[in-house]
Amino acid sequence: MQLKMYRFPGAPVFDGALPEGYSLSNFAGRADVDAWLACCRDGLVADDAGVESFAGAILDESDVEPKRDVFFIDYHGEHVGTATCFINSDEGAGDLHMVGIKKEFRGKGLSKYLVAEGLRRAFDRGAPYVFLTTDEWRENAVRSYLNAGFKPVQYGLGMEDRWQAMLETLGVDSAEMVYEDATPYKTVYRTGLAKKFRFGVFGAGRGRTMMNYARESGSCELVAICDKNVELLENREKDFPGVKCLTDFEDLLKEDLDFIVLANYANEHAPFAIRALHAGKAVLSEVLPVQNMAEAVALAEAVEETGVPYAYAENYCYMPGPKKMRELYRAGKLGAFEYGEGEYMHNCESIWHNITGGDPDHWRNTMSAFYYGTHSLGPVLHVTGLRPVRVMGFEGPYNARMRRMGALGGPFGAELVTLENGAVVKSLYGVGPARNSIWYSLYGSKGRMETAREDAENGGTGKLYCNLDEHEGDNACTVVEADVTDDLSEKAAAAGHGGSDYHVMYNFIEKLRGNKNADVVDVWEALDMFLPALFAYRSVLEGRPQDIPDLRDKAERDKWRGDVACTDKAVAGAALQPSYSKGNPVIPPETYEFIKNFPRDKHITGADRKELGCPVEE
Repeated sequence: MQLKMYRFPGAPVFDGALPEGYSLSNFAGRADVDAWLACCRDGLVADDAGVESFAGAILDESDVEPKRDVFFIDYHGEHVGTATCFINSDEGAGDLHMVGIKKEFRGKGLSKYLVAEGLRRAFDRGAPYVFLTTDEWRENAVRSYLNAGFKPVQYGLGMEDRWQAMLETLGVDSAEMVYEDATPYKTVYRTGLAKKFRFGVFGAGRGRTMMNYARESGSCELVAICDKNVELLENREKDFPGVKCLTDFEDLLKEDLDFIVLANYANEHAPFAIRALHAGKAVLSEVLPVQNMAEAVALAEAVEETGVPYAYAENYCYMPGPKKMRELYRAGKLGAFEYGEGEYMHNCESIWHNITGGDPDHWRNTMSAFYYGTHSLGPVLHVTGLRPVRVMGFEGPYNARMRRMGALGGPFGAELVTLENGAVVKSLYGVGPARNSIWYSLYGSKGRMETAREDAENGGTGKLYCNLDEHEGDNACTVVEADVTDDLSEKAAAAGHGGSDYHVMYNFIEKLRGNKNADVVDVWEALDMFLPALFAYRSVLEGRPQDIPDLRDKAERDKWRGDVACTDKAVAGAALQPSYSKGNPVIPPETYEFIKNFPRDKHITGADRKELGCPVEE
């Protein structure tokens, strides 16, 4: 993606006299094509380019009339530079195009005359602004455009970072940046002067990805890491020398930080998020946002009362497939959304010892089958932007895998969710299935788009298949594999989770920068993603569908303010729900001992259990 720049009317356009011997002329016909090619070689067209290059760049532009819109700067009658400026009907603005100077005439400052002439022509025709695109390697051209009053445009991934680097290269301190819709964005500074957002991470395990982002991006600085696990902190201290390592969250709040990443236990995010928000620290919360309705109300009100930015790190929204789905859906390619499916079936038996440590009260061991549901439903909601209004849940039967893991909940939960437009979504998720499946499928009035299943031809959420009609009712039934890459794909690939973790951090930083186009999951969308699972389990316990509250409505919040029902006995008290709807199973103590003592750097297999005498009740 090229750099894009806008020039607005109002400010004076350069009106200096041409140097002696120089003049301006219009394109006169076929005889001028060779001169045009000579001006555009070594930069705009290849050195061996022919007439077809002129046709592609000029004649194929339906809005261009060459004798009106293509012009030259001449030296003693010889065409030595050219530019094209026309009214682009798609953009509704002036388009400054193919500004080129013959090699032997470069460095003489001639482009400013061509640019000024193009601006005058466009503004005389009533253009609200003139735009152009260019590349970073054309440093002199970019400098001349800035000098001519063009402003950088924030219109794509990584654009602010690229402009910071560009200004650094040019030795320009700052420039006024605008959005693609021509509204003001902000002052962007060269890299050496740009603000770096200072942050801390609470949770030295899962938070490793966010720590790594600071190394890769240059837009933020990791200041502190907080965790109660001293051994893990010591390892991170080696990985990130000079970063403070803390064991008390209160000490983390005292640091000079712009934001805090919450990567601690999933059942404890809400209370720490609320404390951070009231301390003036922006929050990026890992999964899950809350675990009961009382926390949901408290979190929503903390965001409202403080006005401090909050975002939810539902990284499956940013997998290549779902991310492309969102782009296509928002462009109208799917039509009206009608039905969707999301799956996050993750067989965790071989790694359970590593993530629970054999603790019977670990949140993963006490959660219900419906607890960890935003990975499956979240991307569907993020693609469509629709709110869930009603849900019915279905719980999978307790199985031997869950017993061997020491987990009390059902192996998976399924929910049927009705959205505000009447569309239906099936969401399936769990930690105890026999095989993995991470998959998303969306149906609309123009067709279907879906990712590959995790074990289908090695693609998973990195592949997206589209079967879409141009018009409703075409029924063309043509399947194509979409290109899911973007300008950040290469950088994101090394970040883990299919690049999604990189996009989570990138977009949160963009939000803090003030970019209105930052793709973040705010607190309301986070609750929309979580509440269907909470109420799906209630539907299982009560045997009937449940309405999903909209906590944007302050009156609705009062109904739930004291509702602490969940499977966490530390917060639920008398409202404690069973982990499994039919009653919690009894797990032999030996199971937890085996899990606690099994080496953390190995995966547990059935052979290990048999050899080491672990209970394997079926």
